[in-house]
Amino acid sequence: MVTVMPSGQEVQRTDAELVALCTHGNPDAFHTLTVRYYRAVCGFLYKKLQRPDLVEDLAQETFLEAYRGLKDGSEPHHFSSWLFGIAVNRCGKWLRRKRPALFDATEPPDTASVPFVSPQEELEEQRKLFAGLEAGLASLPEEIRTLLHMKHHQSKTCEQIAAELGQPVGTIKSQLSRTYKALRARLSRPGDDPR
Repeated sequence: MVTVMPSGQEVQRTDAELVALCTHGNPDAFHTLTVRYYRAVCGFLYKKLQRPDLVEDLAQETFLEAYRGLKDGSEPHHFSSWLFGIAVNRCGKWLRRKRPALFDATEPPDTASVPFVSPQEELEEQRKLFAGLEAGLASLPEEIRTLLHMKHHQSKTCEQIAAELGQPVGTIKSQLSRTYKALRARLSRPGDDPR
């Protein structure tokens, strides 16, 4: 942003002046800062990542985060240091993100990552689980089966169940929690965590 003095001389505003204007809602001031630092930020990002396909996206994210910060009232003492700090954080975030394991399309992996299970085997596994659940439910005391029926078949909340049975809500919640834990333990496969 350039200010024209009464004498006709142009004076370029400092970063601090532009930041102050940005925090007071002047969008032209941020545009001036963007023009001033865009190439430098892009160069920095390229040098850091060596990935030209990412530079534009991360530069935009950097300036967007800076704009939001200024709009929310941040007034950095040294805008350029603050801006490049945001760029460093953006790079770090990108480098830390989980990336899927890729393989060459012409050479599929040696083994499938998930073992193949036929529909019949899956159906049989579901039948076993269902039979285990039925046996587990049948072995529960009648009052617990009533709680489960009210909770899952009648879709009542713990508060509604407590009011209907005349018991404290905490008692209902703890009974349900213990029941769920016991059923999970009963149904878990060896090696599974029955939380």
